[in-house]
Amino acid sequence: MTYLPLTRCAALAAQARTFTRPHRITPPTLGAAELAHRLLNLPVDERREHVAALEDAELLAVMVALDTHAGSAYELWRDTPSGFAEDVLGLALDADLRAVLDVVANPDARRIAARVPTPDNHTVAAVLLAWTALVSSPRPFGDGWRTAVSFAQYRATAASVWRILARFIDNASLPGRLDMTRFAWWADSLEGPQHLMAFAVWNTTPDGMSGLHLYVAVVADADRIADPDLRATMTYLADGAYGPCRLVALGGTLEEPEEWFPLFESCDQVTTPATAR
Repeated sequence: MTYLPLTRCAALAAQARTFTRPHRITPPTLGAAELAHRLLNLPVDERREHVAALEDAELLAVMVALDTHAGSAYELWRDTPSGFAEDVLGLALDADLRAVLDVVANPDARRIAARVPTPDNHTVAAVLLAWTALVSSPRPFGDGWRTAVSFAQYRATAASVWRILARFIDNASLPGRLDMTRFAWWADSLEGPQHLMAFAVWNTTPDGMSGLHLYVAVVADADRIADPDLRATMTYLADGAYGPCRLVALGGTLEEPEEWFPLFESCDQVTTPATAR
């Protein structure tokens, strides 16, 4: 993955965050709050067109309002991971990758399986980790923070995904502190408890993940997973009783497809089984 220049949206989001720190907070104007509300209620494509047409000062005011009221300067992309990847991270995506990314925002998609060739496999995983961690209010499920979890059988896979995530954080001036030793991404916090936005696990057990109630779990190199405990954990997470949670399994080869990927057949295939019973 090559260096990606700082995008206009990423630069303005980084600037917006400085306006909402405790010692610099400036109440957003009524006009900015109303514009933010109108934008959030537009269809995704129409919203992105309006955002692109806004002057920098207008877009900055909208992002300040969203960061103040919703807790994230990236709320304009709350329902479009592909839009977040393109507008904030500066990636160029094809139609297949957009489909894989955006199905994660579908509230009815609990289990998602996609065949994405390497290295796009790891890039998509890193995008989903960043989007999950930064869009703080996973509507329509509520206002709680949602945690991103990356799964991999081997540390090498986790390291590859997190190196890409680290580049996103650096290139797009994303918030938080990244611990590449323990594979953990912590939110900026000047007061109160530390908030863990994303972390990585491998070869874990279902019992070890039983406390996770609001998350997106992303499995890179899913077709290479052979460990029984990890397979059991993936099934446990996908079949959990909590609506906001979902599992995204990304495979890059034809080796060892999981038994619950019945439509895991081609590079652009995405499966979205029905919601939990």
